[in-house]
Amino acid sequence: MAKRTTTSFFETYPEEYDALTGADSRAVPHGKEVDALIARFQPTAVLDAGCATGLTSSLFARKGVSAVGLDRSRPMLAFATKKFEDLKDNLTFKYGQFEKLPRTLTEKFDLVVCLANAITGVGNQKGLREALTGFHRCLRPGGHLVLQLLNYVSMAEGQLFPIKATSERDIVYERFSERLGKRINLYVTRADLSVSPVKLEVFRHEFDNFTVNQVEAVVRRSGFVGLKRYGNLRMDQTFRKTGRDLVLIARKSERRGS
Repeated sequence: MAKRTTTSFFETYPEEYDALTGADSRAVPHGKEVDALIARFQPTAVLDAGCATGLTSSLFARKGVSAVGLDRSRPMLAFATKKFEDLKDNLTFKYGQFEKLPRTLTEKFDLVVCLANAITGVGNQKGLREALTGFHRCLRPGGHLVLQLLNYVSMAEGQLFPIKATSERDIVYERFSERLGKRINLYVTRADLSVSPVKLEVFRHEFDNFTVNQVEAVVRRSGFVGLKRYGNLRMDQTFRKTGRDLVLIARKSERRGS
């Protein structure tokens, strides 16, 4: 029998996040995405907002970019810190919520990335406004924001939207989403086949359905300029309304009022 829980998968099984997301198989293609971001923005310091277990942060750090990985999950941060101890001179991990970013991060970065739909962790429109205002504050003048999220508007009402299925040893993971009006349910299933009967858990995470226009409006109100849309992180595909991914690029003005 499946056990349904309202607790977070990411808090309960931080050490299994890499298996859930297929981190090992994603490292090479995601490295090419990070290379594209470095080539375009030439950052010296990057904030990886929603770093999870640190894949993106580590890829920047290995390319010589000073990186800070920030996340609201202390267990995942502990896992990331231990995993990338060899990069400690160029990579640090810090606890924080997007909606209440530490003041010590003010104007410390020339690039802020918030990838893999991590922005939905804020939950609602108020949290979105607070997060984007905080990202703007963390950037140096002329710095850039890269925001990647799933284009949930492309989903039909009530449709189950498969994201990914992975497995490691005797554990099988599935992720899928469901759009219900202005809310999105993200489901994570974990089936442990090593025990009998099979241990099946279902985790649900609920948040607002951020439309493209809503996110862009908040980005602009937060002080960003030069907003551009793309269909992928390598920025070589045009965003399509029916596409799965949305990547927004925006810039903090060089000077006040420009």
